Amino acid sequence: MAHIRIRPNGRIQFDMHLYGCRFREGSKLMATPKNLTQAKAMLKKMNAEIDLGSFQYRDYFPKSKKVAKFEQLQRDKHPDREYPFFDNFANQWFERKKGAWKNSYKSTIRNTLDKYLIPEFGNTLVNEITLSQIDYFRQELMEIMKDSDTRQLSNRRINFLLWPVIAIISLAAEEYKFEYPLRRYKALKEEKAESYPMTIEEVRKFLNKVPQEWKDYFIIRFWTGMRSCEIHGLEWQHIDFEHRLIRIRQNWVNGEVCDVKTPKSRRDLKMCDTIYEAFKRIKDSSESGYPPYADFVFTGKSGAPLDTHYVSKKLWYPTLIKAGLKRRRAYETRHTAAVLHIAALENPLYISQMLGHSDTRLLFDVYAPYVANASRTDGNAFDTLMRNEGLRCPPKLHHYNITYALSIFS
Repeated sequence: MAHIRIRPNGRIQFDMHLYGCRFREGSKLMATPKNLTQAKAMLKKMNAEIDLGSFQYRDYFPKSKKVAKFEQLQRDKHPDREYPFFDNFANQWFERKKGAWKNSYKSTIRNTLDKYLIPEFGNTLVNEITLSQIDYFRQELMEIMKDSDTRQLSNRRINFLLWPVIAIISLAAEEYKFEYPLRRYKALKEEKAESYPMTIEEVRKFLNKVPQEWKDYFIIRFWTGMRSCEIHGLEWQHIDFEHRLIRIRQNWVNGEVCDVKTPKSRRDLKMCDTIYEAFKRIKDSSESGYPPYADFVFTGKSGAPLDTHYVSKKLWYPTLIKAGLKRRRAYETRHTAAVLHIAALENPLYISQMLGHSDTRLLFDVYAPYVANASRTDGNAFDTLMRNEGLRCPPKLHHYNITYALSIFS
């Protein structure tokens, strides 16, 4: 049972005896008549749930350090349950699946379980998780706000956080033979990611302001469109000066070497003269002792491969500010390379292979809207063809009366 006590400082305290143990939870409420009325209403509800056996400590004191103690006592009281608790089965699921994941992805899923899913569903039996619980939890995630009064988590991020619980419940339903409760679950509609590639003039401004020792690094990024993890994972053994090739064979993610993102990401990039000369300069400077020679092409002060966050915070964003350019992710070097290659009329198949795409569809779906601003000549080739074939607009078409022009189509 639970009781209300008034502490010496005048604040309201809840005193509970649960599963043979005493739990005390203080509150910030002073013992005024209004607050006491609210506390008694809460107490009445708590005692009713205790009598029914449905009381959950975290529902009333979600941030209390005693939640874990209560839940363990609750489980020990009923050890012969037919179905496992979510946290136990989730940990089993993770151990079963982690062998198929990269270490970086494994770390991400572990963090999702520990930070979001287990705190929310951990003390619930897998067969008792309902669609409404998922919906309410998702709504809570959507309402988390930043200081700037904007949402902290995008729809895409929330979908990613929730897919493990969907997979876990689906597997549990199959193995423990209960009805899968999430058949009607639908993921949130994801916002289309915005790209902000640079124009040729913006690239020029950026390279003029970037520290001289990092200029070749960014030239290579702008010219090749390599992902951050790909260029940071480059070793000198992957640079073929004789055949002028950059061999993408590994990534550097979270402080370790791992496989490339997809099979298509394993590719050979041709070095034009600009890229070839940049690598030669980097090679010469590394052999002379600055930066320290290492197996990796690009290293930081410690001699370890570059960290993506370091590049963004210490090099990319400060240079954007110096150059007076709009804030954008360092990943936009990849988008910029794609757009400028398209604008230069390079073969789309070659560009897709350069970027490591599976086909050319993504190339046009993502980058086509930006090409007009890059080339500034879109439509001229078609217009020239039509003129050469004798098809051209009447020279005084723009003088036609609007009413007459509309009547043609009426």
